[in-house]
Amino acid sequence: MARLGPGGWNPRSGRIAMDISKLAIFKMAKMRLDWSAQRQKVLSENIANADTPNYRSHDLKSLNFKNLAMSEASKVAMVRTDAGHLAPGIPEPGPYREVTERFPYESAADGNEVVLEEQMSALSDTKNQYNLSIELVKKHLNMIKIATRAGR
Repeated sequence: MARLGPGGWNPRSGRIAMDISKLAIFKMAKMRLDWSAQRQKVLSENIANADTPNYRSHDLKSLNFKNLAMSEASKVAMVRTDAGHLAPGIPEPGPYREVTERFPYESAADGNEVVLEEQMSALSDTKNQYNLSIELVKKHLNMIKIATRAGR
């Protein structure tokens, strides 16, 4: 395999290599995949400790992609070229996205606060988010392949 020069230049093929790991969509997908894997571990521990006295269930803090999106958006200035275009920027999240601290609605006599149905639902949600991230990566890779073939 040829070593890449400055800017991803490959002297053998005369082409520039693209580092997709630097694209925002792939950074966010990797973060979501890592978060989903970690959350699956935490939820599995909760389920494993369903009969442990005084055990309190744990969960990960939800991901917030706004900071990453804002840092990526600040690299390229968006300009409104027509009055009919949307204004640049990311809108603030609405009230339906606000996170409130949850308290268990059920507790065993021994103080255990793990609700298996709740944990299984969270596991299912995590699996769906993981699968969605995988599909997102596949679709974007296919779009890149199509775009690179179009120039040939």
